[in-house]
Amino acid sequence: MRASVRRSIQALLDGTDMVTMLAGAASGAVVGYTYYPATLDADLRLAATGAVALGGVFLFTTVADALLAPVRRRFAQADAADMRAAAQTRAAEARGVAVPSGLGEALDQVTAAAEDDAARRAAQAAYRIDLSDQLLSNPGRWRGYINGEASYYLAPGTVLHYSREESERGITEPRYTLLTADDPTPVPVTNVRDILDDLAPRARKTAEDLAAVGAEHGLTAPCAAHLARAPARSPGAVRRTGQPGPGRTNRASSPCRRRR
Repeated sequence: MRASVRRSIQALLDGTDMVTMLAGAASGAVVGYTYYPATLDADLRLAATGAVALGGVFLFTTVADALLAPVRRRFAQADAADMRAAAQTRAAEARGVAVPSGLGEALDQVTAAAEDDAARRAAQAAYRIDLSDQLLSNPGRWRGYINGEASYYLAPGTVLHYSREESERGITEPRYTLLTADDPTPVPVTNVRDILDDLAPRARKTAEDLAAVGAEHGLTAPCAAHLARAPARSPGAVRRTGQPGPGRTNRASSPCRRRR
């Protein structure tokens, strides 16, 4: 129901209350004055009439309230819904989320909310595999998707995947799996130790490969690791500026030494 129509009906109901009170008072006064016993003191006639008038007001308003209670309840619920919607709008605007002007903008907002919801659910349920509350429980590290799944970047070529699957008992439970670039088979993760068991051999293999490359080119292992981590620099940066280029350290602090 539109707000303008609802306000008009509400004003009509308020006017009905006043009419009901006046009708009760008038009816009570007529009854009290007309049927006042003649055997009683005439000086009490006005007082008795007033008392009966008050009784008429109470009777009429009670009956009217009972009859109009469903209508008043409906309007009260509608007003409460409008107040909640207005409060949510103010809260959304305070958070920087504007009220959508069209269906496309609303879809964008819901999509962003669904992705954020998936990321937060993945972080919230991470206590099942990581009780340290330091690594996997950070929602900012999770990337959520609109299908309810999420991913957590661990290392180059290694991602932790979150999804929800129905168990044998028919209960939907979170499921974490490890996805790697060299093996398409998802590895179930039930403890953060499972992730460590996968990353540790990879780190050792990477170190061995760097040592082999360094030995082939006459470099020390720290130098090979340093060059692998350093970003690319533009050729001739040192010649043009006289300073080390991006990713280049000073010769005195560099671990690179060519083997004699």
